[in-house]
Amino acid sequence: MTAYRQPNGEWWLRVEHDSGEIEDLGKINWDGEGGFHLRGLDFVASRVPNGYAYRGSASWQETEDGSYTSVLYRRHPGFG
Repeated sequence: MTAYRQPNGEWWLRVEHDSGEIEDLGKINWDGEGGFHLRGLDFVASRVPNGYAYRGSASWQETEDGSYTSVLYRRHPGFG
């Protein structure tokens, strides 16, 4: 799962499988203010596919191009 800024300043989210197939792609309403870990995740969390999770805010890494990425994990079927 990757959150990245478009050239026009909009933030977008891409969810792709390890095969490279894109499951979700679209704009998120975060304006880039307040830092990704403090505010950006508020706009990303609702887009995590059902049955998946990321391992806390520390699992999101900033990449050289300024995007943020995290590996999603399948949740146990009985999990919350």
